[in-house]
Amino acid sequence: MIDWASAILPCKHDPSKLISGVVMSFDPLGNNEWAVNKTLSVEGSHSSKIQIKSHTDNQIYISGNPTKFLQGHNLFGSNDLVSIMDSCFEKLLTYDNLGLCPDPFQRAAIKDGYYELTRVDVNETWHLKNKNEVQAWIRAVGETATLKHRGAGQFSGDTAYFGKNSRRWSLKCYSKGSEILAKGHKLPQELCIPEMIEYANKALRIEGVIRQLELKRRHLNVAANWDIDTAEELLLEYISKLEMSDVYMLKDDVLDDLPYRLRLTYQAWLNGDDMRAILSRPTFYRYRSQLLKYGVDISTKSPKEKSNVIPLIRVLEAKPVGIPDWAYEKGLVA
Repeated sequence: MIDWASAILPCKHDPSKLISGVVMSFDPLGNNEWAVNKTLSVEGSHSSKIQIKSHTDNQIYISGNPTKFLQGHNLFGSNDLVSIMDSCFEKLLTYDNLGLCPDPFQRAAIKDGYYELTRVDVNETWHLKNKNEVQAWIRAVGETATLKHRGAGQFSGDTAYFGKNSRRWSLKCYSKGSEILAKGHKLPQELCIPEMIEYANKALRIEGVIRQLELKRRHLNVAANWDIDTAEELLLEYISKLEMSDVYMLKDDVLDDLPYRLRLTYQAWLNGDDMRAILSRPTFYRYRSQLLKYGVDISTKSPKEKSNVIPLIRVLEAKPVGIPDWAYEKGLVA
């Protein structure tokens, strides 16, 4: 799914209508050094927003989530970047207050994808059994997996980041079920139907952020160079650089029974960590005693035959889930 796009579109317009304020800088003597117009926030479906501002006399800059702007949610959506950006622009043309007036050549250029992209976020979704299993997968990846040539990731909250500060591209893995409960990401009340909640709770979302340098290197800074398969192929290529062949996650039945701290200890033990070296002596024996109730002895080496765990990589060997049929039937897809 196309989850974010920043682009410079050819479009005649009234610059005075695309300003929501000005940011200015002054030197110590009070002289104006520079001034930059703030982007205007335009509200779309179910209060979702996209940013727009004047770039030149014949160009506008837009940035935001086109899928969410059109649908009111980004639980699922299209990989057709050119089409969804065209639909997004078509919707912006219905806002008379924006003063957008593209000539026929500019309108055709946007429809065909002849404009510059400066950032694109793409994502895919894999379904696990439930939210607990999704969070266990993310935790295991964030704490143990590495990105080729870039090293370990960062695990923060319920999200695992890889290459977070890269100027080219980065990955993040998160639970969509957790995200739709977070401030600023909540589903609109009218979209909180059982099918949407169930879809989100089982959703492991992996997202690639592709920045300007990487877009130019791949000649994908021109939207016309994207086809319907580009987003998925690009994301799967980045995911293939994650090194996690020896990393395991807990099976759901074990996970549900374990308290949070025991889950972390069990996960570390399964991945070969020496728990005596990690935990204080009293904590080690307390956790050992508690885990023995589940048939696990952390004073021994973790077994080579891990019957109660599955390799993390196996989850991603399945095809991403895509858009469910019921979403089309209920009119939830742009």
